[in-house]
Amino acid sequence: MIDPFKSKVLNRLKRARGQIDGVIKMIEDDKYCIDIITQVLALQGALKGAAPLIMESHLNTCGANLSSKDSKKKQEFIRELVKTCELSSR
Repeated sequence: MIDPFKSKVLNRLKRARGQIDGVIKMIEDDKYCIDIITQVLALQGALKGAAPLIMESHLNTCGANLSSKDSKKKQEFIRELVKTCELSSR
């Protein structure tokens, strides 16, 4: 993965790790359920935001190296992207 994507993804994931610890503590401390849900939703947003950054890095590295002459590799790359997009819609 290339910078600046790598730095951004690592920052998001480290923040998400901190949020997970915070949510666990909130549950252990019997905090108000709506406050816990709010934090879980914020955590989901942080994780969702990481995927497009990773994809953009992938397109700039692996995708940029594809030759239009190599049809088989190009089709495999496209199928891989489509499969990943399908996973993201679950």
